[in-house]
Amino acid sequence: MAQKVVAMETKLRAVLAADLRGVRVSELCRELEISRQTFYKYKRRWAAEGPAGLVERSRRPDRSPQLISARLEDEIVRLRKELPLDRGAQTIAYHLHRTGWPVPSVATIHRALVRRGLVIAQPQKRPRSAWRRFEWPQANDAWQIDATHWVLRSGREVWVMDIIDDHSRLVVAARACTGPTMNAAWDTFCDATQHWGLPARVMSDNGTCFTGRFLRGVEIDFERNLRVLGIRHLLSSPAHPQTCGKIERFHQTLKRWLATQPRARSIPQLQAQLDWFLDFYNQRRPHRALHGATPTERWTSSPQATPADPIPEPPVAEFRLVSRGGAIGWHQYRIGVGAQHAGQHILVIAHGDNITLFQSDGLLRRLRIDPTHEYQPNGRPPGRPPRART
Repeated sequence: MAQKVVAMETKLRAVLAADLRGVRVSELCRELEISRQTFYKYKRRWAAEGPAGLVERSRRPDRSPQLISARLEDEIVRLRKELPLDRGAQTIAYHLHRTGWPVPSVATIHRALVRRGLVIAQPQKRPRSAWRRFEWPQANDAWQIDATHWVLRSGREVWVMDIIDDHSRLVVAARACTGPTMNAAWDTFCDATQHWGLPARVMSDNGTCFTGRFLRGVEIDFERNLRVLGIRHLLSSPAHPQTCGKIERFHQTLKRWLATQPRARSIPQLQAQLDWFLDFYNQRRPHRALHGATPTERWTSSPQATPADPIPEPPVAEFRLVSRGGAIGWHQYRIGVGAQHAGQHILVIAHGDNITLFQSDGLLRRLRIDPTHEYQPNGRPPGRPPRART
């Protein structure tokens, strides 16, 4: 409980009345609303120091056993100034532990930073509500892939395609590229597999560089390659970025660091910056979500998951209209069915490159797509069919 502060006027009345005849201490204390102990304390100070003895004194103790040493406080300040990223009290505590220093509480580190003028109080901020985060149980259980844009010194917009391991937060690859294309996504994936092996799953949003989900159901090469390798492709729900939240959060960290660096003049210069940052992020930066471990330490501390057997392509069924020339369109191909079927709707059932066509009265034809030709002929000789003899 806080001690009561006695007004200077009350102190003067107490010490001056103490020398008067007939003054009773108990009655004087009741009148001034102070205790006898307070009265005698100020009386002693008045006798020893005069008016200066009545000035309020600091109640701070002469020494505090819990106060950190000057050397430790200097080390906290050094880390705050020299760490390239994430210089908060929690991160400083991780670095102190990793270098063998005694580690005070996070609150003590924060107070040291405040004492040295390195933290500006922001009382308007409030802690966010805690989220229950999902995490795959093993390294390589699932990789998250995404792209984010960046601007070179010339003002030219470029992109960074990157992949993070969901379990360990290890950034397995990051490539600077001209745009978020399917080729850039697959090249980045191949870079990652050369160093870290194949994952069991790949998670992405619905960008056209990752999936043909909204391109009339077309399976693009990125999806097909994953399927052939036995890697499950998990797509996020539209307008639900939390599915790939770890890679989204990494983009914030990456851009915050890039903003402290000289702007790259070219894609190769940006790639050099990315390579340095990945080494720092994976090998040296303690990760708060990993309780101070680095992503590499987390990745190596558990067995790595692997893909399953190749995944068969599911069949697709669609109706297609026969053109006046007697062909239907199927993805980038044209399949001949005969001019006599012009204007009819044909049911197409596709299982990979194996196509079966049905008309209203039954099977029309079967074929296997020849990827070297755009037009898939119907096998009949060109020209009008011969007239039936009467």
